[in-house]
Amino acid sequence: MRYSGKGLVLFLIFPTLVVGQEAGDKARGELRPSSIHFELFPTSTVEGVLTSGLQLETEDGTIIAKDDLINPEYFVVGQVKTVLSAIVGTFTLAYLIQWCLGSSDGHQHDGGWGFPSLCTGEPNTPLSAVLGLGIGIPIGIGMGKDPEFASGKWKPW
Repeated sequence: MRYSGKGLVLFLIFPTLVVGQEAGDKARGELRPSSIHFELFPTSTVEGVLTSGLQLETEDGTIIAKDDLINPEYFVVGQVKTVLSAIVGTFTLAYLIQWCLGSSDGHQHDGGWGFPSLCTGEPNTPLSAVLGLGIGIPIGIGMGKDPEFASGKWKPW
């Protein structure tokens, strides 16, 4: 029986998902009205990153203890989903660019009414796959650092 390296590659690319909150994770919560920080923030919801002591640090450097927050939660990135979506998006984009800008004989063809047709190429699927992996993986990892772009969910702290 022969084994291919595809399974090993996927195993190496997608490490185990995060089990719990870690320093540097995005976090948010609502301030308790009795908190000393309540006067500093006009709204009761604050966002920031978790410190090594698992406290919330806001953009301006204010450190807020977990006990001062109501409904504290942290963002867990769905690493596999984020990286896969970046790979699929990059593959699709590379495929469409080759299809629309390439041409099988190197010449631009007439698309009718005197306008050239741009979409006459024959895409190179292996090249699109290589571009999808080579560009999509770093983009997916980069997207994972920002909850606005990453696939994931907020979990209770």
